[in-house]
Amino acid sequence: MFFGTYNHTIDAKGRTSLPVKLRDALAAAGEPRIVLLRNSHSRSLLALPQSQWTELARRVSAASPFDAAMQRNVLKFIASAHEVDLDVHGRVLVPPPLREWAGLARDVVWVGMGGYIQLYDQVAYEAEMAAEIAADQRLDFFKV
Repeated sequence: MFFGTYNHTIDAKGRTSLPVKLRDALAAAGEPRIVLLRNSHSRSLLALPQSQWTELARRVSAASPFDAAMQRNVLKFIASAHEVDLDVHGRVLVPPPLREWAGLARDVVWVGMGGYIQLYDQVAYEAEMAAEIAADQRLDFFKV
C-alpha cells in the first residue's frame, strides 16, 4: 500500500527519484517496475505497479473496438502509458510527452494513493490541495 506525500525535483533529462518509502512498498509487493500514464482526473501522472497495469491492460484489451467512448479513453489515457524501470539510484525517467502534459518543471510531488501513486508538478498539487471538496462529494472513509 502506498501512502504519504513526498517533495522531490525532476532534472532537465526528466529523471526524478521515487521516494524510498514508495520504493520499499513496491519491493515488498515484488513489483519490479512502474507504469506511468496520464491521470484522467487531473494534470498529473498515475504510477501503477506493473501487476496492476497488466490487469488494467487485460481488461482494456477485452473492450470492443466499436465502443467509441472506450476507444476515446484508450487513446487519451491508456495509449500514453510508459513502462519505466528504476535505476540503481531509485530514479525513474519520465518520458517527455508525459512531463509536458503534466507540466512537470522542477519541483514535483509524489503522492501515495493506496493502490497506486500520483506524480504532480508542485504548483498543480498545491492548487489541488487548496481546492475545496463540495459537501455533497465528501466521503466518510469510515463508512466506505
